[in-house]
Amino acid sequence: MGAWGTGLFDDDTTCDVRDSFIDYLDEGNTVEEATQYILEEYLDEFNPEEDLEVMSLVYIGLSAIQMKKKCLQEQVRKTAIDLIEHGADLELWEEADTKDYEKRKEVLGEFKEKLINF
Repeated sequence: MGAWGTGLFDDDTTCDVRDSFIDYLDEGNTVEEATQYILEEYLDEFNPEEDLEVMSLVYIGLSAIQMKKKCLQEQVRKTAIDLIEHGADLELWEEADTKDYEKRKEVLGEFKEKLINF
């Protein structure tokens, strides 16, 4: 996974999830179908228990694009909140610059509040 910043869509995984979700909708799929296709793609490639950081990025990307499209699914919202609270995404940032780690933590905290209040 490549990352170039601390924002929600500043890495390859969340960008791929966002773009795929939009593509699935553009192809005429429902929100539920688009979500299922994305989750199946990542579950086939990653073990959710072993690859929490990747699954965290998947759910962050899904919840962010669903929120933007005003179609946020409750299961996606809850899972994203749980993963953010678990700190799964932050494991990727522990080896980074302390400033970037703290900024990412702040970005995720703000996003979690948006999810809670959505």
